Amino acid sequence: MKRTLLFCAALSFLPMNLIAQTITVTGQYGSTPVMGGEYSVMNNVWGSTTDVQELSVDTSRTYFSVIQSEASNTGNSPASYPFIYKGCHFGACTSKDNPLPMRINQIKSAPFTWSISKEGVSGNLDCSYESWFDVAGTSYTHAAELMVWINYQGSIEPGGNQVATVQIGGHSWNVFFAPAATWNWNYIAYEITDPTDSVSLDLKDFIRDAASRGYLYTIWYLDNMEAGFEIWTDGTGLTTKSFSASVTGGAADTNYAPVPFALTSPANNKSLSSMIIPFEWQSSIDPDDTDQSDLEYIFHLSGPNIDTTIGNIYADTLTFEGTKCLQSLTTYTWYVQATDGIDTTASTTERMFKTPQATRVDNTPQTPLKFSLYQNYPNPFNPNTTISYDLAKLTHVTLVVYDVLGRAVATLVDENRDAGRYKAVFDANKFPSGVYFYGLEAGTYHDTKKFLLLK
Repeated sequence: MKRTLLFCAALSFLPMNLIAQTITVTGQYGSTPVMGGEYSVMNNVWGSTTDVQELSVDTSRTYFSVIQSEASNTGNSPASYPFIYKGCHFGACTSKDNPLPMRINQIKSAPFTWSISKEGVSGNLDCSYESWFDVAGTSYTHAAELMVWINYQGSIEPGGNQVATVQIGGHSWNVFFAPAATWNWNYIAYEITDPTDSVSLDLKDFIRDAASRGYLYTIWYLDNMEAGFEIWTDGTGLTTKSFSASVTGGAADTNYAPVPFALTSPANNKSLSSMIIPFEWQSSIDPDDTDQSDLEYIFHLSGPNIDTTIGNIYADTLTFEGTKCLQSLTTYTWYVQATDGIDTTASTTERMFKTPQATRVDNTPQTPLKFSLYQNYPNPFNPNTTISYDLAKLTHVTLVVYDVLGRAVATLVDENRDAGRYKAVFDANKFPSGVYFYGLEAGTYHDTKKFLLLK
């Protein structure tokens, strides 16, 4: 009688709908809810059609084990990914205590714990937490995949290229990335350098790092939180002993600074041949703005006789006319900042260049040897800019300004002109800000260049 009473007392701690029940899950995408619908376990076989995989699942808790795996994939992709998840997976959403999808900039915290066993398991595999992100909160169209590899074995590595090593949650992680252009969506993976069977982490820390690199946009949605095993070969025995995940919303608006970027031209310490200097740099990324419309660049140039700053630049290039303000055979330093109006990020380095020897100005006009159209200066401009061009012989010349739809909005020159070097001034007082083009036609010579009006 005492044994019966003790047994009943033990059962009283579990809700009736969570009494331990072990079932087998099979089929390519076989699944079952667990913990009363708070989580779901999915078989998820997408390797060879001949692969067989079975899971043993305790529906009263977050335990599942791979009891049969015939995976034999030797290619770049795993044969299967049996996993447990909270949230929405291709539209299939867990039914209890599910706040997902949720916009990244609304997430205050997203802690998860995971305990596994791979004792006696051979073959190629990784044990990876994973989250998917999309642009509309539907969980159907993926914009990014973020993986956290806590353990792995065999001859496998995350996809993409390793870009960094970071410290998160008391562990060191190698960061891998592949852009959507080569992966269909942004692929981000954090591979632990000290493999473990148990973690307690906050997904928000990984999101923050990925967003700071420009891999996630904060207006995208987090669709799910899942953990499982990518199996290439021989996964029998892999076990999730326990898993928990939660998301807390209501985060205060957090602004993410523009992503660090590099200068590209001129090369560092280069000796220049002209005082008209085209500067170029890589584009930064504003993680809070998918169309990058608020991203402004600020150019800095300093030396023995100059310390100047040029702002309101909305392109990754600037042509600087240094004829009247730079000294010959002198070294100058330059760098660029990117700002979203709140936070500012400087280029990863500063660079130096050396100006050329000043040449004597010959007042005797010289006939250009060829037809040429030069980049306007300044660019960007407001409201006036100067366009220079060369004519190698007498010809009829037209110089026309077009909008982005290809419509002519201003004709600066339309007449016969002798050979020589000419300048035309475009007054854009009556035009709205935006990208424009100017085209020169001189006989059989044609050329077009782009410029930017910023008001």
